[in-house]
Formats: sequence, structure tokens, C-alpha cells
Amino acid sequence: MKIKDFEEAIQKEIDKDLKIVTNPNAKDIAGVYWKDMFIGVSVPPEEIEEEISMARTDATGTPYKTIGFAKEVIAGKLKKLQKELKEDPELFVD
Repeated sequence: MKIKDFEEAIQKEIDKDLKIVTNPNAKDIAGVYWKDMFIGVSVPPEEIEEEISMARTDATGTPYKTIGFAKEVIAGKLKKLQKELKEDPELFVD
């Protein structure tokens, strides 16, 4: 699945404010953002697969997340972040 299609899927299934941005310092990885805040989840920059493949890794040799696993991690991290922000709205303010 193209990463743009995956982005549209997570926007539809998880939250409309999610987006995927390729890391400007490491083109082999992209980050998942919610309202311009990195949520601590990385995904492949171009395509994401349904099954894990040792042939498709980042620069460190770590296999990329699969579609299902990435969705689970994104949903979990976003839920935790939103809970923390609800409890302390100033938590991530500069």
C-alpha cells in the first residue's frame, strides 16, 4: 500500500488530524504526526506492507511495521497522548 493511501486510511479509521511526514534527516523513515505533534511512531516513507519482510528495512536493518501493527501502535499512542493532554492541557506547550 502506498504510504499516502495508508495516511488516508488512518485519517478515516483513527483520526482526521493524523499525517505522515518523511524525516528530512533520514529519508528511509517517516513519522506519524497528530496536529503537527510527532506521536512517537515511525513507518516506511513510501510503501507499507501487510506482512513483515526482512527485505524491507530501514537504514539500521530494522524491518518496517506492517499495516495492521502500525495502525494498532498509532491508535494506542494517540489515545495515550489525548488522555495526557486532557489531564494537563499545558503539557506540550513551549
